[in-house]
Amino acid sequence: MSTIRLRSPAAFWLALPAGLWMALAVVLPVLLIVWVSLWGGTSVSPNNPITFDNYQRFLSNQNYLWLIGDTLVQTAMIMAITGVLGYCIAYFLTVKVASPGWRVALFLAFVIPFWTSTLIRAIAFVPFLGVNGLLNQALMAIGLIERPIQAFLYSRLGISMAQVSLYTLLASGPVVYMLNSIPPALREAAMTLKAPPIIVFWRIILPLTLPGIVIGQVLVFLNVLADFITVTTVGGNKLAFLGNLILLFYEGSQIRATAVVSVLLMLLMLAGVTLALRVVDIRKIGG
Repeated sequence: MSTIRLRSPAAFWLALPAGLWMALAVVLPVLLIVWVSLWGGTSVSPNNPITFDNYQRFLSNQNYLWLIGDTLVQTAMIMAITGVLGYCIAYFLTVKVASPGWRVALFLAFVIPFWTSTLIRAIAFVPFLGVNGLLNQALMAIGLIERPIQAFLYSRLGISMAQVSLYTLLASGPVVYMLNSIPPALREAAMTLKAPPIIVFWRIILPLTLPGIVIGQVLVFLNVLADFITVTTVGGNKLAFLGNLILLFYEGSQIRATAVVSVLLMLLMLAGVTLALRVVDIRKIGG
């Protein structure tokens, strides 16, 4: 057991290096982005007056407001799909697969593709979803379609399919941890008392895994909200969300607009995480 008290000088000095690193690597860049977003005038200079005109100009544009709403709708849809799919995968691997060897093998088969970078995995979806790609060939082989269709690539459907594949692991990982922390005796006791499986799941398993579900959904929320790689690669820049809007503004040398969208994106992330923390105490995941 540690002998260092919570507010002792030793605890302060041990936390100081990490605190300085967070201040320099996280807090300072965020403050700089906020500062740039408030620059007025027509030139890009630190001497510009501080004003909220950039935010007013952005938020008064109906197209940008629609884009914010569309980004949130897309994020909510991916969260719902990955939440259900990730929980099913986690439950199957943890509860239904009895053999530890098979459990490890299946989990590795699920995890290993995620060892590559997000960019490489996003690019891999282009030939997979293309007109002559594997998906079209498989659908024609089983007789569902007669000729290749173009609905999978450079479309919202293709972006959604890629994001579900990319972020399902984030939704299932914390649930796997929570399921493994549930004593098997709880389920056995409930079954002994003649509780139906659905009641065991609803009254015991689901409440105990709720912190893992929330953490997984927070991870998916943050990643999908800021995703620009998948939208740009699989969507072919035919659709715009907040993530790739930042990239488009930056490439167009619209520095203040870039900063404004970045700040709004961070505020949406902060609001989502705050809401999640109010729904459930995710600190229980370490319990």
